[in-house]
Parts: sequence; structure tokens; C-alpha cells
Amino acid sequence: MADRRPDETRPARSLSIRLLWLTVGFVMVAQALILLPSLGRAYLDWLGTRIEASHLAALALEAAPDQVVAEELEDQLLRLAGVEVVSLRKSDQRVLALARPLEGPIVRTVDLATIPLPRATADVVTLLVAPTPGLMRVIGPSPKQPDTIVDIVMGTSALTRDMHLALARILAEALAISLAAGVLLFLSLNWLLVRPMRRLTRSIVAFRKDPEAAPPALSPPARDDEIGRAQMELAAMQEELRRALWQKSRLAALGTAVTKINHDMRGILATALMISDRLTTSEDPKVRQMAPTLLSSVERAVALCKQTLDYAREGPPPLDLRRFALAPLVEEAARAAEAGARDAFAEVENRVPADVEVLADRDQLFRVLLNLLRNGFEAGARRVVVSASKGETVTITVSDDGPGLPPRVRESLFSPFASGRRGGTGLGLAIARDVMRTHGGDIALDSTGPEGTVFRLSLPGEAPSEAPSESATAPRGTAKV
Repeated sequence: MADRRPDETRPARSLSIRLLWLTVGFVMVAQALILLPSLGRAYLDWLGTRIEASHLAALALEAAPDQVVAEELEDQLLRLAGVEVVSLRKSDQRVLALARPLEGPIVRTVDLATIPLPRATADVVTLLVAPTPGLMRVIGPSPKQPDTIVDIVMGTSALTRDMHLALARILAEALAISLAAGVLLFLSLNWLLVRPMRRLTRSIVAFRKDPEAAPPALSPPARDDEIGRAQMELAAMQEELRRALWQKSRLAALGTAVTKINHDMRGILATALMISDRLTTSEDPKVRQMAPTLLSSVERAVALCKQTLDYAREGPPPLDLRRFALAPLVEEAARAAEAGARDAFAEVENRVPADVEVLADRDQLFRVLLNLLRNGFEAGARRVVVSASKGETVTITVSDDGPGLPPRVRESLFSPFASGRRGGTGLGLAIARDVMRTHGGDIALDSTGPEGTVFRLSLPGEAPSEAPSESATAPRGTAKV
């Protein structure tokens, strides 16, 4: 069987056809619920018609001289009325108007003045399902003269035949109403729901095939209901994704170019670093005085190249997981951050309990903590507090007393190449997030404002039993972000 494209739907399985059949089915169910009462009403109306016809036949007898008619006329009147016997009762006076010999017993008696609709419905169902041959007696007031009670005897064959016809007529009417209602509802739903859904589907399929293609110029939807809202939200989402894809594709191309440039730049800077290092031993005091500044600048350039290459590397950073105490690692990062702080009074307060251990790559986690501490000092903080708690996850909190992050920085805080300070690369927090997520945890900005900034880091609390501890390996050095 040939594969069907996602934007194609078999007509028999389309939403509109399903709605049509559902509508017809529901209307048929509603008609079935009123079918039996309708049959009961038709049954009572049929008997009322016989009462009226019998009264008219009896009135013809009253108009005759001496209220006597010929036998042939009497038989004709009874045949036209569809009865065998007609008698009238007026003011407690009973008069046998018309009659002919009865053939068979009376098997049923119906009083139209007292019979309820449910009883009439039960009678007609019995008549249709299990008809009993014989005669039927019907008593009821005359529609023309309500004070006249008409008592008739008739056969049941004509009633049975007409009730079958009434059943067929009601079913045909129900089917016609169901189809008419279904078609009208189908057209309405097709216009209100199906056509907009098809447009949405075509838009989604076209976007899936070529996300970066420019969309056709469409006028905004005129409807303000849920479908219109869905159309507007879909268009907005596609536009945002399209812009993001454009930006990422250009960043990818730029990253490839920068990676190649950085590879060559590191070689050039390595040579400059060696020459700068030799300048520190120069006999000229001015040269020796400028050498540390030059050396620091070259080192920063080398670090920038390394960061860019690390970030451009495909896949998550490789991890060397070890179980170790967190407090000593925080102490090492604190000493490194304090040594590089511009403010001589800047300090890191280590509040991590001694019993808190983590399963992580020690060097990678050191880079994350050092980056957060340095960012705090460079933002103007003089005191950074690191604390931790252990539960299902290990939560590390890094809070400072700096002035807080401006709104424009918060929007792209973890985006690469979006630095919040002058001269920054914008890669520190982006790399930190990649490292934390590779560990199975995350990093998030908890709060920021004039009172300071708080970052919250999380790591899985449970560790695999096969993970080695730090004591099983030799001490490892530290690295800087």
C-alpha cells in the first residue's frame, strides 16, 4: 500500500464526514425516543377519527323518516364508517343506531375519555408485535357534540394495517429530518471548524517541510473565537521559530568560521605568550613594568580562544564523575575568585556543610562555581555566600550583595555571546548551564535586585554504586572558565 502524505485524508475518514454521520445518528436516536409516543398519539387519533365518522353515520339515520333506513343504506353507512355497530348515549339514554351481525368475539375495549398516552402506546406496540384477530370496542365523546358518547364495535385488521403505515411514515420522517439536520450541521461545522482546521494543517505541514521558508502573505483572521486565536498563535509561533532558526543557522556558520580562526589564533598567541614571558626578565625597568600587563592580556586572549573552541565543540562536555565533598571544592573556587577580584575586600563565605557530597566532574563543577563567583565580584559585589542542602537533589545556592542584573541581561542570561558586561564573551553562563545539564541537573537565576543576585544549582542526589570516590584517584588540578 502506498504511503499517504500527512496532509492528505481519506474522504470517508475526514472530520466533516464523521460529523455528518454523528449528527444523523444523534438525530435518529432522538427520533427513536419519540417514536413510541408518536405511535400512541397516531393510535388515539385513528380511533378518534372512527368515532367521528360513526357519529356522522348515526346522524344520517336520525335525518331519515321515522329514523329508519333501508338495510342496504345501513350497510353502506357502516362500511363507510369502518365499523360494525354504532350506538349513541345522550343524557343517560342509549340508542342503538346502526348495527350488523358481529363475526367474532370482542378482544379489546378502549375508552378514549380515560386512556392515558402510555397505555395507548402499549396497546399499539402489542397490536404491531402480536396482533390478535377479532373485534374491538371503542367508547368516546363525539368531536362534534361532546355531550354525546359514541360506542362502536369494529374489526382490528384496518387498525393494524394503518398503524404499520404510520410506523413507516414516522421512520421515514425521522430519517428525512436526520439527513436534513445532518447536512445543515455538516455545512455549518465545515465552514466554522473543518475549513479553518484544514488551513491550519496545511500551514503546519508547509512549515514542517521548510521551516525557514517565508510564509505566504495572509490577512489576519477576522474571527475572534478559539479557532481565530489558534490561527494567530500558530502564526506567531511559526514566526518566532523561523527567526530562531535563521539566527541559529547563521550562528552555526559563524561558529564554524570562528573555530577555524581560533585554531590559528591560538598558535599565534602561544608565540606571543612566550615572548611576553621573556620580557619579564628584561633589564629595562619600563619593559619589566609593562610585561605583566602584556602577559595578562595575552593570557585572556588565549582563554577566550579556548572558551570559544570548547563551546563550539559538538556534543556535551565529557564528564569524569567522582564522589567528593563539596565544601573543599567551594573553598578552592573561593580562593581563586578572591585572588582575581579587583576589590581587595571582596570575600567568599563558604557555608557548605562538611557532610554534603556530590557525584560530579570536579573540574567542570569548579569552573561553574568560579564563573559565578567572578561574575558576582565583577558586577560590584563585595561578599558572595555559597550554601548547599542535601535531599533528593543537592541544591547549591550562590548569592551576592551586588546591585542586581539589569532587565536586558536577564532576558538572555544563558544565551551564548550575550554578555552583560563590557568586554565579556557571554560564554561563561552558557557553558555553565551545559555542564549542569550534562550532569543531570540545572542552573537557574533564583532572584535579582538591589539587594543582590541569587543563583541556584541542582545536582542529582543519588549516585550509581559503581561511581568511584575522589579518594580512589589522585588529586586533580583546577581550571578556569
